[in-house]
This record gives sequence, C-alpha cells and structure tokens, in this order.
Amino acid sequence: MGAAMSLRNEPLDWQVESNDPYIPVYHQGDLVGFFKPDYASEVIKFLNEQVVLKKALKMACTDLIKKMGGDTDKVNYLMGKYIINSERPKHGTRAIAILLSDRQKELDLSNQEFAKFCDSFKLSPDELNNIYAGEAFDDSLLAPISRILGIAKERLLEVRDGSEEETNI
Repeated sequence: MGAAMSLRNEPLDWQVESNDPYIPVYHQGDLVGFFKPDYASEVIKFLNEQVVLKKALKMACTDLIKKMGGDTDKVNYLMGKYIINSERPKHGTRAIAILLSDRQKELDLSNQEFAKFCDSFKLSPDELNNIYAGEAFDDSLLAPISRILGIAKERLLEVRDGSEEETNI
C-alpha cells in the first residue's frame, strides 16, 4: 500500500500550467512559437537586429565585389567568408592566440610587458609572435603556454588540436 501512495504524489511527466501567460511570436506572418512577455520583446529585438546586420553585410559585400569588378553571384560566398573570419576560433593556433590576448587583457599588461611575462615562462617574444601570426608551434611550448594561460596542458591540447566536445574556456 505504501508504494501506491508514493506513485500518486509523484509529479506527472506532462503538465499544464495555465497560470503562465505566453504571447505568440511570428516570423513573416507565420506562428513560430510562444514566449513569456518578459523575454519576447528582447528576443524579437535581437532577431530583427540580426536581419539588419545580415542585410548590411550583404550590401557591403555587393559593393566590394562591384568595385573590384567581380561576379556579384559570389556575394553569399564572400559573406560566409567574412562571417567565418569574424567568429572566435574554437580550435587551432588562432584560438590559442586569442586566449593569450585575453590573458594579456586580464593581466592589464602592455604588449611589451606581456612579451616579458611570457618570456619569463620560457615563451620567447619570437615564439609569441609566431603564435599570433597563426603558425603551428612545437609541443615543447605546451607547458609554458599552459602556465601562462593558467589551464591544464591537456586542455590546451584540446584547444590546439580540436576535440569532440565544444571548446569553451
């Protein structure tokens, strides 16, 4: 009898909460979902800003191609190229270069001061510049870079070489 009582008190997998109001959200006249009123205006504002930014990028790429006498059918290709280049890299030497740059900002050091800081960890100014230039680096630099960044060497390897999981540092 005790088991039957506990089943009745457990919440059901599917429930209806009629006290929470939601408002409909439309995209080009089609209903796409419902939001709580507190979030709806911010989400819609963000989405509309994204549309405006994409249109502006398309116009700029079209103008650039026209000025260079290129094929305007390649506008979407050029847009994609700019979008990829502007995203924060998750893997590779570029990702590590950004982590080093973030570390420099975190420490509030000038370029020269940061180069000296890195050099004290056995990462020479030339090696640092090579990383910033996107050049591959030797495994012998993993330990100094991991100490500079304050992350485990294994984690740094995941960033450099890529991993199955999303990289968020």
